[in-house]
Amino acid sequence: MKVVCRAPAKVIISGEHSVVYGHPALVAAVNVYSKVSVEAFDEIGAHEVFSDKYGVAKMIGRAFSGPSQLKPFARIIDVFKDSEGFKGRLRVRISSEIPPASGMGSSASLSVALANALLKLVYDKPSDEKVFSLAMEGERVAHVNPSGVDVAAALWGGLILFVKDKGVERLEAGQGVFLLADSGLERNTKDMIMKVASLKDREPDLFNIIMASVSNVTVRISRLLQTDIAEAGRLMTLNHLLLSLMGVSNSRLDSLVWASISAGAYGAKLTGGGGGGCVLTLVDEKSLGAVEEALHNLNAPTTVLRMVEKGVYSEELE
Repeated sequence: MKVVCRAPAKVIISGEHSVVYGHPALVAAVNVYSKVSVEAFDEIGAHEVFSDKYGVAKMIGRAFSGPSQLKPFARIIDVFKDSEGFKGRLRVRISSEIPPASGMGSSASLSVALANALLKLVYDKPSDEKVFSLAMEGERVAHVNPSGVDVAAALWGGLILFVKDKGVERLEAGQGVFLLADSGLERNTKDMIMKVASLKDREPDLFNIIMASVSNVTVRISRLLQTDIAEAGRLMTLNHLLLSLMGVSNSRLDSLVWASISAGAYGAKLTGGGGGGCVLTLVDEKSLGAVEEALHNLNAPTTVLRMVEKGVYSEELE
């Protein structure tokens, strides 16, 4: 039996890092995808995971051999076998259009696609709760303390306001165009999460002020995207300044933010864990060309992103 699933990437419009501590995040699923195929064989043997980028991993029992980048997917397979009583052998192939370490939820998209594909071996329509829970097993290996927001975006799609352990609110798409600029710097989400946790320990009062401010900004943006795009953009820029106070921005990301605004963008901010990855810019069709040119002048490749309403789905079932 073979199952093929695809899941979208995401961009965080506001609320990264604070979402880990129970504050809301505003997230959009976008038209860049990961793809996972799972083949199940009625035989005993090593499970295999093939990746276009990282190579091959093999698992026998709890033993793992292969690139460390594939350990999250090995964890998903282990939990699936135990929870569903699966006795056969699995061959998994993963690929992704989503740049790794870009802040677009590459690992979560792959985890959701894999979880959904595995569960479809057992259930015709796996419940969202089962897919979410299984995908989070992989994310806990990939990241220190994942909020679940990346998994939620890949699972449900669309524009969502997410609060950890409380669920999601589906929202209207709103106005404007999102332009994603790649800084060219890879970043490690785990390191950035630890950096914010260190701030919490060292300066708890400052940490609490920043978190409350980000929370307020996030909720306001979620309402303004439908009514006042200019104010939504200004609040995105404020969110970037708050992320800078957390210590997760740098001069490269800051330069892309200010170049975007100088060229006519409504607002801009880093998106994702920070330290590298991408800057998200809110523009309209009139200013799109000028902002793209300004970013290209700084050697930052850009992508125009369109929100997608559909989350993970089965592409093929044999």
